[in-house]
Amino acid sequence: MIVNVFQLRRAEGGSKTFSFNEENFPPLQLGNESYRFLSPLEVELKAENVGKSLLVNGKISSVIAVSCSRCLKEFPYNLKIVFEDEWVPAEFASEAKDDSILVFEKDEFPIDDRIVEHMLLQLPLKFLCSEDCRGLCLKCGADRNVNPCSCSTEDIDPRLEILSKWNKGV
Repeated sequence: MIVNVFQLRRAEGGSKTFSFNEENFPPLQLGNESYRFLSPLEVELKAENVGKSLLVNGKISSVIAVSCSRCLKEFPYNLKIVFEDEWVPAEFASEAKDDSILVFEKDEFPIDDRIVEHMLLQLPLKFLCSEDCRGLCLKCGADRNVNPCSCSTEDIDPRLEILSKWNKGV
C-alpha cells in the first residue's frame, strides 16, 4: 500500500482520504503464531496537513483465523482497529522530538509495515472462542465443550498424598 502525499504536502490545512482493499495480504506473524486473513484487509486513512506534519487517522478491518487459548479450536476473529499517526517530512524531522512521530522522505511511501505494527499491537494476548469455553481436560485432553470427561478434578501433589489418608483412619 503506497500513500502519495505530493499535493497534500503543498496545501496546508487540506486533507485527503485513502482507501485500500488488499486481497492477498500476507499472514501476520507473532512469535510462533501465524494469523491468516479470511477476508480482504480494508484500510481507510484520512491525512490532514497541519503545517509541518501530516496527521493521519486510520481504520483497519478484516477477519483473521485464530486459535482459542483454552480449547485450541480455530475460529474467525473480527479485527477492527482505529489509530492515529503523525508523519513528518525528513526536512522537519530534526525539530520533532517526540518518539511517536514517523518520518518520511519522499512524497510517496509504503505503509504496509505501519499497518502490520498497528494490528500486532492491538491483538489480544489470548483469544477465546467464547467467554464460557471450558477448554481441554488437563489429564485426558478431551474437549470439555463437546464431551465432559470422567477424569478426577482433584489434583493432589504426590509428595503430600499420604496426608490425604490421615483423616480417614487408614
